[in-house]
Order: sequence, then C-alpha cells, then structure tokens
Amino acid sequence: MFKEIILLTIYFVSFQLTAFAQKTYVDYGASDQYNRALNLFNDQQYNAAQTIFNTYLQNVDERAANKSSAEYYSALAAIYLFQSDGENRIKQFVDAYPNHPKALEAYFQLGNFYYREKNYAKAIQYYEKTNEKVLSKKELKNFQFKIGYSYFSRKAFQEALPYFNQLKRVDNQYQSAAYYYAGFINYELADYAQALVDLEKAEENDAYKASVAEMKANIFYQQGRFYEVINYVESLDGRVPSNIYLIAGDAFYALKEYDKAAEYFDNYRQGSNKSNDRAVLYRMGYAAFKVNQNKEAIELLEKVGIEKDSLTQFSTYYLGRLYQQENNSRYAINAYQQSKSLSFSETIAEESHWQLCLLLIDNADYSNAIKELSAFIEKYSNSSYATEANELLSQAYLNTNAYDLAIGFIESLPELTPKLKSAYQKVTFYQGADYFNQANFYQSVQSLKKSVAYPQSKELAGKAYFWMGEAYSTGKKYNEALKAYLSSLDRSIEGNEWYQNLLYGTAYAYYNTKQFQNALLYFKKYTNAGKKNTYFSDAQLRLADCYYVTKRYGEASTTYQNYLRNSSDQMDYVYFQLGVVNALQNKNKEAFSNYEEVISRYKNSAYYDNALFQKALLTFESSNYELAVSRFKEMLNQVPQSNLVPYALSKRAIAYYNLKQYELALVDYKNILRNHITHPTANGALLGLQEIYGIKNEEGDFDKFLAAYKQANPNDKEVSSIEYDAAKSLYFNQNYGKASVAFKNYMENYPDNALAEEAKYYLADSYYRAKEYNNALPVFYEVLEDQDTPFKKRAVQKVAELELLADNYEKSSNYFNQLLKLAENARDQYNAWSGLLQLAKIRNDYADIIKYADLIINKGNVNTKAITEAYVSKGMAYFNQGKYEQAKTAFSAAIETAKDENAAEAKYMIALMQYTSEDYQTSINTLFELNNQFASFDQWLGKSFLLIADNYYTLGELFQAKATLNSIIENASSAILIDEAKLKLTLITQEEQKLDSIQNASDSVMVTDTVKAPLDSIQD
Repeated sequence: MFKEIILLTIYFVSFQLTAFAQKTYVDYGASDQYNRALNLFNDQQYNAAQTIFNTYLQNVDERAANKSSAEYYSALAAIYLFQSDGENRIKQFVDAYPNHPKALEAYFQLGNFYYREKNYAKAIQYYEKTNEKVLSKKELKNFQFKIGYSYFSRKAFQEALPYFNQLKRVDNQYQSAAYYYAGFINYELADYAQALVDLEKAEENDAYKASVAEMKANIFYQQGRFYEVINYVESLDGRVPSNIYLIAGDAFYALKEYDKAAEYFDNYRQGSNKSNDRAVLYRMGYAAFKVNQNKEAIELLEKVGIEKDSLTQFSTYYLGRLYQQENNSRYAINAYQQSKSLSFSETIAEESHWQLCLLLIDNADYSNAIKELSAFIEKYSNSSYATEANELLSQAYLNTNAYDLAIGFIESLPELTPKLKSAYQKVTFYQGADYFNQANFYQSVQSLKKSVAYPQSKELAGKAYFWMGEAYSTGKKYNEALKAYLSSLDRSIEGNEWYQNLLYGTAYAYYNTKQFQNALLYFKKYTNAGKKNTYFSDAQLRLADCYYVTKRYGEASTTYQNYLRNSSDQMDYVYFQLGVVNALQNKNKEAFSNYEEVISRYKNSAYYDNALFQKALLTFESSNYELAVSRFKEMLNQVPQSNLVPYALSKRAIAYYNLKQYELALVDYKNILRNHITHPTANGALLGLQEIYGIKNEEGDFDKFLAAYKQANPNDKEVSSIEYDAAKSLYFNQNYGKASVAFKNYMENYPDNALAEEAKYYLADSYYRAKEYNNALPVFYEVLEDQDTPFKKRAVQKVAELELLADNYEKSSNYFNQLLKLAENARDQYNAWSGLLQLAKIRNDYADIIKYADLIINKGNVNTKAITEAYVSKGMAYFNQGKYEQAKTAFSAAIETAKDENAAEAKYMIALMQYTSEDYQTSINTLFELNNQFASFDQWLGKSFLLIADNYYTLGELFQAKATLNSIIENASSAILIDEAKLKLTLITQEEQKLDSIQNASDSVMVTDTVKAPLDSIQD
C-alpha cells in the first residue's frame, strides 16, 4: 500500500513537472516570436514582421501581455505595406484599446508614414487626429514641424503658419527651418515686414542663405526699397541664383537706370534657361531699347507676342521705333499697326498711328496712307499732328491710284484751292486713263470731262482731251472723238509724247466721218514724221485710201506701192486696191496683174471673191463678153457663198444678153429672183427678164416673178419703217429687253420686208446684249443662213462666243477660225485670236496660248487691257510648264504695258515664282511693290498679303507673319480672305505652342510652385 502511494505521488509530481515544463516552453516560444517580429519591424522588414506577428496572434492566449501590441504592429505593417485594410485595422485597434499607449500614438505614426511618402493630404488627416498631449517634447516638435510642412506643401499657408511660429519661439532642431517657412508664408501673404524678420533669422543658418536671398531681395523690391535691393544683391558672395539678377535688374529699371538694368537682365538671361513672363520680357526689352541695344531689344520685345493687352500695345510701339532705327520700315509698319489698334494707352495709340502714317508716306504706299491718315484725322481731330496730317493726306491723294477715294474727298470739300484744283485735275485724269485701260470707255470719258473742267495745267488738259478722243473713237462715236481731238490739238505741242498719236487719231476721226480731205491732211502729217511712229504702216495705208476716195488715183497708186515696200501686212487688201485704182486709170493690164496677185497668193483672203469679180467685171467692161462669161463662171464656181454672187449673176446675164444667148441670160435672172429677191440686183433682173420675154415675144413666167418681187419688196414702206426705226432706237439706247420684243414683232408683222433680215440680226444681238444667250444663239444661226447678209462677220463672231459660253468648244473653234478668214481689219483679227486664245487656255494647249497671245500683242492693235491680258496668258502658259524665266519676261511686259488688274496678277505671279524658288526676301520685296502700284485691286492686294505672311513664316519671322495675318483679319473686306488668314494664323499659333511646350519641358528639369528649403539638416 505504501509502495502504491509512493508511486502515485511520484506519478502526480512527475505529471505536474511535465505540465509546468510544457507551459514554460510555450510562453518562451511566443515571446521569442513577438521579439523577433518586433526586431524585423524596427528593421523595416514589414512583410516578414507582419507574418510572424500574425502567427503569434493565432497561437497566443487572449490574456497574453503583448497581444494588443502585436495587433498594433501588424496593422501598422499593413499601412507600410500599402495593404487596403491597413487604415481600417488601425481604427479597429484604437476602438478596441482606447487607453493603450500605442493607441495614443497610432494616428501620429500614420501621419509620419504618409509624411514620409509625401502624401501630405493623408498626413494632415491623421496629424489632426493626434492628441498632442500624449507626445513627448521631442515628438511634439517633430509633430509641429511635419503638420506645418504638410499644410505648407498644400499651400494652406494660414493653417501652416501657427505651427512654424510655435517652433520659432524655442531652440530646437526645426527652428531655422521654421523661420524660413514662416518667412516664406508671410512673403506669400504680402506681410513683408514680418517676412523680413523671419528670413533674416533663417539666414543665420548657412543652409538657408541662398534660398532666403531671392525672397529677401524681392521683399525690398515689393516695398519700393530699390536701392536696398541693389545694395543687398551687390553684397552677396559666391554663387548667386539667376533670379537675383532679375530682381536687381527690375530695381534698376524702376529707378530708370536702364544701363545697369540691362546689365543685370543680361546676367539673368545668361544664367537662366526658363521661359519668362511676358511682362519680364517687356522690361528687359525696354531696358535694352533705352541703351541702344537694338538687336537684343527686338529679340526680347518680339517674344512678348501679340495679345489684346497693354503689354502688346507698348511692346509693338517700341518694336516699331526699333525697326525704324534699323531701317526696316516694313516690320515697323506691322508693329505700329498692332500698337495703334489697341486702346490701353491713348497716347501710345495716337503716336503709333501717326508714325504708321509717316512710314506709309515714306514707302510710297499712298493707298494705305490715305486710309490711315483719314482715320487719324477723324479720331484725333485735336492732335498736334492734325495740320500736318491734312497736308500729308493731300499729298497722298496726288500720288494714289485709289482714284474714287481721292475724287470723293476733294469733291466733298466746300472750296477748292488752286493746289486742290491741280490735284483734282490730275486724279480725275488718272482715273480716266485707268478706265480707258480697263476698256470702260464711257466712265473714262466722264472722268476726263471732270479733269478738263479744271485746266490748271494746259499740257494735262491737252492730254486729257486726247484720251477722251481715243475713248470716243473706240466707241465709234467719231463726231465726239473729232471734237475732243481738235480740243487737244489746241492745247498740245509737237513735243508732247501723245502728239503723233493725236495726229493719227484726228486723221481717223475725219476718215470715219467721211471727211476724207481733212483725214488725208492728218495722215500725211503723221507719216511725214517717219517710220518711227508706231502706226506708220497703217497710216500710210489709210492715206492711200484717202487719195483713192478723193479721186487722186495717181497719188493713191504711189502710196499703195510705197506701203508694199514698207510692210507685209494686209497685202491682199493693198493689191486689191491697186487693182481698183489702176482700173480707174484705165491701166487694165496692171489692174489684171494686181487682181491676179490676190487670186493666186491669198485664196483665204476676204478680198479673194471680189478680186475674181473685179477681174471678170474689168473684162466685161472691155466688152469681151465671152471671156467675161468665163470669168464670172469661174468666180461663181470658186466662191458660191460670196455676197457678190447676185452681182456676178446680173453681169453674166447682161453678157449673155449681149451675146444674144437669151436662154442663158434668163437662167441667171431667174436665179437672182428665186434666191436673192430682196437684193438690189433683183429689180434689174426683173427688167432683164421682161426685156428678153419681149424680144422673144413670150409672156413666160414673168407675172409670177413680178408678184413674188412685189411681195418681197412692198411699195408701202412708211408704216414698216416707223416701226423699224422705233425698234432700232431702243436698240441703240441700250434698252435691249424692249428692243428684242420690238424686233420680234416687226419680223412677225413684216416677214417679207427687205429689212426683215436686218431686223433678225438686231433681234439676235438684243438677246445677246441682254444676256439671253439661249434665245440669241438660234437667231444668229438663222442670220447665217442668208449668204448675202451684210451681218455675216458679226454673226459669226457672236456664234463663236456663244458656243464658247455653252462649252461647245469644237463649234466655237470652227466659228472663230471662220471669223479669222472674214477679218477685214486688225480689230476683227483680235476678236478671232482672243476667242482662240480662250479655247487654247481651256484645252491647256500651251503652244497655242503662246501663239495667239503673241498675235494679239504684235498685231492686235487693241487697247492696253487686251495686251496685258495676252501677256498674262502667255506668262501663265510658261509658268504651268515650269519655264519661269520666260514666264517672268511675259509678266514683266504686262506690268510695263499698263497698271491694270492684269498687271497686278502678273506682279503677284512673279512674287509667287520667287517664293516657289525659295527666294523669299525678293518675293516680299516684289509683293510690297505690288501693294504700292496696284492698291486699288483688292483681290490681288489680299492675295499678296497672304503670300507675304507665307514668306515671313518660311523665313522664321513668326512675329511678322502673325502681324501680317492679324492685319488681314482686321482690315480685309473679303470673308474668304479673312477665313484663310485665320486658318494660317491658327496653324502658326499651334506650332508656336508646340515649340513652347517642348522648350519648357527641356528647360525645366523640375519646376515647383513653391520654394523648398533644404531639409538635409533636419532629422526626424
């Protein structure tokens, strides 16, 4: 029994010892885990620490001493490991253990974590939840700095300042930093006095000297203590931040010591690569301007750019002055344009406007000078420049080709001084000449009449009357032309440049009014001056015609012969006329020879049929009837469509009659009566028919032909004549709508009247002139059905033009070529060549374009507008083939010929070729010449400014390109032009913005919104 008790006791004790030993082992293992985890946590091995803490918490007893701490560290590790449940676990810990020491500092630690991560918003969130009272003194200072700095970094300066102020009061590791940040905040809040106190305390720490220097200098500047800024900056040793130079430069600038300001600004630019504020650029540019550093000033002020603000107004004004000093008037004009358009300073706007006016006058840009001077006078009527402005405006008007504006201005004045009368005489003359070159002859005469109303200059009056005569003559108003020419002769002398042409024009006016004896005198005066005269050959030919008409046949023959020795034009006409003159002198052999020249050498001549006819007629008149019949037959076979057919039939019938071949004579007479019953020969044919039937003692079909003749040629012509004359009166008074109705009614009422065919032509032409082309064309075709119509040539021309308008190019070409064959003078030839030129342009047939343009230029004998148009067509043909030199020659000839719209286009094309050839500056020069010479042609003026902008852009002159485009947008009247300018401006602006963003990215390795103090010396 005792043995069992002992064994039982041993067992119990053994059990107890074993149990104790097991408990001691477990407690020792958990404590080791906790300590290992804590060591890992302190070594910032948060992942490993958290794993062990979590294992510890799974195995430890709820009553274990370190359980709550393990929960805290595990939750804090979750924060540090950016686990999503970290913050929530910390909150759960604080709720579960509100009195735990770790709970009291949990939010502080969270704040510190987010502070280190520079997540200042989160840091503030937890710092605000921290109970400062539980923090140690060291932790409190740490807390105050970090929450203050967190607010500071968020620019919550009012919230940050109290914390930095607390740190300033006692010695601590954050004191210098607190002074610095408090100083910075007071600086930002414009409390400069307190900021200066704080920054000077911070400056005692060498770590803050450089950062403090800029703010301190700026405070002196903001307080207007400019000398102190300068003294302070000059006292700084060692490496100085570049912004310090900028502040010092601004201080000198404020003191108007521009030489020192420019020096410091230059130092600033050398040490800084960042983009500058526009106001800074302006101040730097202005300082450079004041010390005559023009190149630097221009570079800086151009960077200010173009905005709608006072900086732009002032910068562009000074740019204008700088460009003037550099003799770059074009850039100056652009700059002043920008400055005067803004109203932030009326003084600068007025001065810019005035300088712009002066520059425009100096550059002979009179059209724009007029516009700007007029605007200046209206806006600044009380300006000290007002008197001079009025004088300059008068001067500009005298030199302008904006004639309507000039005339309107002078006519608006209540009284004209002799100087203004002289200006009015000139400008109305120039306008008249311009209208003439545009082939607007009516308006030309109206302007020239105004010019001669103020004959201040006798010479100019003589010239005006001459061009008035030319305009009337071109419009075929020969009586009025003659009066004008004679008035010019009274006021002109032989030395005047127009005098020889005046003789020529006077001669033609007499010629066209059938005063051939007087015409002869003036043609003779003109030709006596020699072959140097432009129209010598033509005048010689007309002189021969005058001798012929006045029956001085010997002199006519001699003059025709002289013409043949001097010219190769119109040879067919001259040989034909020689034949007529020789025949009249009974020199039949010579006459036959002359007619044969036409027949054998000029089969396409308009005189070919007449030469055949005259040759036959000469034989007929020599009573050689058999040969005459043969020659009339030859003529009728060769040219069956000739207008002379009725005459040939009539003469051949007489020849047959004389040969007693009555049946053949009857055939010819009946041919006339069937096919040409309204022709003048029809009456003779009827009489011949009657006579032959009488000889044959037959009635035949005479009565039938007599009735037909009466019907076609009614005896009562009075009523029809009245209606016809009324219709023609409407036509010649240019009332074409009513004229067409009247002619149509006449043709319906008198279809068989002899005038019906003529009425048909006038009907067609009335439709044509009223632009009723669809009605006109078929009627013109009807006119051409009558082979005897005297309107054939004109109808052919109109059909050719109308088929061209209808895009029937092949038909149009056929009729223009037919017109060329029918041409009797240079004007007819021009009309044909002009049409063929248009067709060649449609086909892009460059060889034909050049061919017909050359014919018009060399032989057209037309107005200058037609010649300049031909030169431009020729130039465009060469241009489109890439033959720029030949194109330039043609365009230059157009410009030399006249200053009309075609010449403006030619000037533009030369500039475009220069641009295409990358000769940009020359292109700009050419375009400015265009603006001066052709300012009245808005289309080419607008296009020229767009091309100027393109040139500037390609040269990298973006400021000038933008200024030019802005000028178009503000001043142009064409919506299309404005839209194109806006598009180009947008593209340039976008490119500038792209370049700026690249530059800024390159210049700014790190740009912060606030100044950061060095924190190297601050330890947590």
